[in-house]
Amino acid sequence: MPQLPAAVWFAVAGAVLLLLALCIATAYAILRASTRRRVTQWPVGRLLGLVIGAAVPWLIVWLAPIRLEVAIHGIGPLLAWLLVALLAFVLLVLLPLAALLCVIVWEIARRRHGPLTPPSI
Repeated sequence: MPQLPAAVWFAVAGAVLLLLALCIATAYAILRASTRRRVTQWPVGRLLGLVIGAAVPWLIVWLAPIRLEVAIHGIGPLLAWLLVALLAFVLLVLLPLAALLCVIVWEIARRRHGPLTPPSI
């Protein structure tokens, strides 16, 4: 097996750091105090919709016989496929991560303070 050039290893390391940074940014966005306050006020239906929306891409991956073969010749198709891969990462990793964190925040708030009553008008 041939050795990969150093530039390829740097590109892979950069991609891994980018994906890790996206996961950290998603967690930070959900766990900020202002977002936590908003999530704790969500009705069960909205939270359930988020969880179902996060599960649908995984159901598609699990149930659909998807097979991709790509021959990339040029920088344009390479960038397009990288964009598709980033979109797949968002749907398959970041959306479920956000949904899981929202469920955890919502459940902790419910256990700590009990169910919230809507404000009277």
